[in-house]
Amino acid sequence: MIEFKNVQKAFGDHTVLGGVSFSVEPGTVAALVGPNGSGKTTTLHVLAGLAAPDDGTATVAGTDVTTDPSRRLSGQEHLAFLPQDVRFHDALTPRQVLRFYAGLRDAPVARIDALLETVALTDAADRRCGTLSGGMRQRLGIAVFELADAPVLLLDEPALSLDPEWRTVLMDRLRARADDGAAVLLATHLIDVWAPIVDRVLRCDDGQVRDEGRSPVPVPKDVTTGSPS
Repeated sequence: MIEFKNVQKAFGDHTVLGGVSFSVEPGTVAALVGPNGSGKTTTLHVLAGLAAPDDGTATVAGTDVTTDPSRRLSGQEHLAFLPQDVRFHDALTPRQVLRFYAGLRDAPVARIDALLETVALTDAADRRCGTLSGGMRQRLGIAVFELADAPVLLLDEPALSLDPEWRTVLMDRLRARADDGAAVLLATHLIDVWAPIVDRVLRCDDGQVRDEGRSPVPVPKDVTTGSPS
């Protein structure tokens, strides 16, 4: 369960979140949509304990992350967060990265080899991260994201560095996690990409978040003419 209640956040004179309230129930995939600067990433950062709101409360799986001293992501066993810009130390290998985060999240080290295989990084497991492509780093981020079997999943523009095949893989995994009871909240401006799995659209604009209900599924297009079929 994700719950925002009257959350306010400003950076200087610019109000990003002006008393925002919404909730995401278990079993739901919700998409935060809106232009750059509309508050999508700030909303996720508040929920992940990476930014403190000026007022209001944010609750993740029953824990108020705005007041609990253990709210930071490293200690939040109920939460997994995949940022837009996935970064790892250039000198570390994917295997070392996963071992580090397994210790941080109290996740079983035995899962590492299976996760590397899942994200097609087995052959690159012992290469330095500085040699990996952007897509490979994003897939390593997905492996880290899946280390902890968290009931609340947050993702910030997860499709930007993934090719269409891996977007589909991630979509299928997120839909399956939601069907198993997870609450999924993703920020994106590519709503047409995510529409097939999204249950609710939350529109960010002018410091507010408006619930627009069920995501419209795009009309399929003929691959030759580009016209609706």
